[in-house]
Amino acid sequence: MQRVPRVWINPQPPPSDAAELAQAFQLPAAIGEVLWRRGLEDPEEAELFLNPRLERLTDPLLLPDMESAVKRIWEAIDAGDNILVFGDYDVDGITSTAFLVQVLRMLGAQVCSYLPHRIEDGYGLSEEVLASCLTEKKPGLLITVDCGTGSVDAVERARKEGLDVIVTDHHESSGPCAPALALVNPKLGDNEELQTLAGVGVAFKLCHALIKIGRLEGRPIAEHADMRPLMYLVALGTVADMVPLRGENRILARFGIMVLNRLLSGENGAEAPVGLQALVRSAGVEYQTLTSYHIGFVLGPRINAAGRILSPEVALRLLLCDDSREAEGLARKLEEANKQRQAIEEGILNDAVTALEPQYHPDEPGVMVVAQRNWHPGVVGIVASRLVRRYHRPAIVISVDENGVGRGSCRSIEGFDLITHLQEVSRYLLQHGGHRMAAGLDIEEQHLDSFRVEIDACAKKVMINEDLRPRQQIDGWLTLEDLSEDFMAAQDRLMPFGHDNPTPVWGIRRIRVDKWQVVGKGRHLRLLFRTPHGMQDAIGFGLGERHQPQGYIDIAFQLRRNVFRGEERLQLMLQDFRPTE
Repeated sequence: MQRVPRVWINPQPPPSDAAELAQAFQLPAAIGEVLWRRGLEDPEEAELFLNPRLERLTDPLLLPDMESAVKRIWEAIDAGDNILVFGDYDVDGITSTAFLVQVLRMLGAQVCSYLPHRIEDGYGLSEEVLASCLTEKKPGLLITVDCGTGSVDAVERARKEGLDVIVTDHHESSGPCAPALALVNPKLGDNEELQTLAGVGVAFKLCHALIKIGRLEGRPIAEHADMRPLMYLVALGTVADMVPLRGENRILARFGIMVLNRLLSGENGAEAPVGLQALVRSAGVEYQTLTSYHIGFVLGPRINAAGRILSPEVALRLLLCDDSREAEGLARKLEEANKQRQAIEEGILNDAVTALEPQYHPDEPGVMVVAQRNWHPGVVGIVASRLVRRYHRPAIVISVDENGVGRGSCRSIEGFDLITHLQEVSRYLLQHGGHRMAAGLDIEEQHLDSFRVEIDACAKKVMINEDLRPRQQIDGWLTLEDLSEDFMAAQDRLMPFGHDNPTPVWGIRRIRVDKWQVVGKGRHLRLLFRTPHGMQDAIGFGLGERHQPQGYIDIAFQLRRNVFRGEERLQLMLQDFRPTE
C-alpha cells in the first residue's frame, strides 16, 4: 500500500500585527503567528481565547424551548415521576447521559437511562425502541440527549401514550422536527456561537438552567447543587465529538480538562470517581497531565469501543460506577473491546485500500466508494476517515449484511458537501443523514453500482478545478533552538486542541538524522537527531514504509509532552518528511 506523497502548504506570511500580538501576550513569534492565522488578530479576541473562563458562558435560557423544558422537569421532580434519559451510543451520547443522570439525581429526581445498541436499535429514538422503553422503564417523562430532533413518529406515539418528551440535541434537522413538549436544539436558534455545542454541551446548558431556575425559585436543593466536579464529562464529550473548540466549547473543554486533572491528582482533597480512575489506569496514562489529545486518542476511543463492539451500556455503567472492583472489570472490558476494534479496523482498511488502489489516480476527482459483505458496521466510519487522510478524497465505506442491506459511513473534504450530494442520489438510498463533512446512509446491495457511478459523477463536476493531491499544512517554521520547554509552555496556552483549533504542525528545515529506526513490526518510524538542548527523537506512526532520503531532510511534526518511566520530556510526533530542497 504505497502512501501518496503530500504537497506541503506553507503558512501565509504574517503582518506586523502578528508580532505585536505575540509581544502583547509574551509569546514566541511563531505562536503569535498561529493566533493571527486562526483569525485572532484582535487583541481582545485573543485575550478571550487565551483566557477562557466559566463566567463568560452565555445564559442557558437563550436556547430554544429551555424555559418550557426546565418547568416540566421540575414538575416531574416534585411529583416523584420516573425520568428516563435516552442517549446515544457514541462518546458524546454516553457522556451526555452520564452527566444529566447525575445532575438530576443531585436535584432529587428519580432517574433511569437507556442507550440504544448501534446494530440492534440503530441511531436515535425509534418507535420500536420507544415501545421497549415504555414497557421496561415505565417513564413519567422522557428526555433525549444527543438525538431526537428528527424522531417525529416516536415522539408522536409517546404523546398518544400520554408521555411528555423533551428533546435535547445538536444535530441538523433534515426534515420535520419532532413534536416534543420542548425541543432544546441550538441549531434551531439564532445564536451562532451556541449552534456549535456538542450534545453534552446542550445537556450541560439544560442542567445549568435547571439549577439557575431552581435557585431563583428558592429551592434549597438547587442552592447546594454543584455540577462543576462533573465537568470532566462535558470535556470528554465535547472534544471526542469534534465540535469546534472555539467560544463556549473552548470554555467547557478547558474547564472540564482542568477538573479532570484535579480529580486524578487529588488536588485539594478531590477524589476522582472510581470509574474514571479505572478507565485512566487501564489506558496506561494515570501518571501524566491529561490533555485533549488523551481524550481524543486514548480515553475517547475506549468509551466509543463499547458502542462499536459491545454495548454502550458498559461504558455508561463505568462512568456511573461507585464500586472499584466492578469499575476495574468494566474498564478491562473496554480495553479488550478497543483492541478488538483496532484489529477489525486495520483489516477493513487493508481490504479497502486493496480495492481502491487500482482505480485511484492522484490527479482525478471523485468519491471513493467501497463496500463488502460482513464488514463490522461499527468501525466503517473510522476507516472512511483514514481513507480521506490517505487519499484526500471523499470516502464512503459500506458494510453489507446477510440480507443485502448496506450501512455506510461517509467522510468528506472541503468543497464537497455530503448532504447536498447524497440528496442528489437519494433515489438509490433507503435513508441518509448527517453533516456536510460526515454522514451515514443505508442502501440495498443491488443499487451499489449505480450509486457509486452517480455520486462519483457529482464529485467530478464540483471538484474539477481542485488540487486533489494530499496536503501537509505547515503552521509555522521553527529552528532546533525552539525545541525547548519554554516554547512548549507557550504552545500550551493555545490548548485545548481539537476541531477548528488543531494542534499546530511545525516544520524544521535541514535536519541531519543521527539514527533512522523502523519500529513496531515495520509500521512506524523513529528518528534521532541533535539539538542545542541535547538529543531529540521523533516518532512517525504509520511512516515505517517510507524510505530514508539521502542527505538532510525537512520534517513536519506536532510537539507534545510524553511521560516515559516517570520522566516527562518533549516528543515530536512526525507527520511527514521530505528531502531538503
